[in-house]
Amino acid sequence: MLNDSQQRYGLITRFFHWFVAVLVIQQFFKFADYINDGEHWLGDTFGPYHTSVGALIMLLTVARLLWTSKQQAHRPVTQGLLGKIARSSHRIMYVCLLVMPPLGALYIFGKGYPVKLFGMTLLEKPAAETAWMINLGELHGILAFVLVALVLAHFCGALYHHFIRRDDTLRRMV
Repeated sequence: MLNDSQQRYGLITRFFHWFVAVLVIQQFFKFADYINDGEHWLGDTFGPYHTSVGALIMLLTVARLLWTSKQQAHRPVTQGLLGKIARSSHRIMYVCLLVMPPLGALYIFGKGYPVKLFGMTLLEKPAAETAWMINLGELHGILAFVLVALVLAHFCGALYHHFIRRDDTLRRMV
């Protein structure tokens, strides 16, 4: 029940998957800052939590990767091209989830703002803007678009497995 099997992902794997999925979708509300010069209720409502939720996602991703490494032998393996695509896209998603929070913090700090997580100041306001931090931190936004594309592909892949291939891939995670 807790561990993965050939027939079904265990409770812990499903918790990581769905909890992180909800948090990542919530993070996408930050794109509302591109609407109406940043004055949109989605950005105003969820924006203040963006950095903290991003840090939580990163920590959950580390825990999920550790858990996944212990469960790998119990999981079914998708062969062929589809398996390679799935493994590659999952790896890229994990990389995004791991590197986006530090890149975002680097951008904030480089712009001259303090970095706060859950209301606590992690890094005090710097004396001035730092160009290299801003430039490197801008990768955060690029990776956000990559992550959106991968999440949409992941969702479409799950629907493809369920409705076209009619296999149990989606049912194993639900």
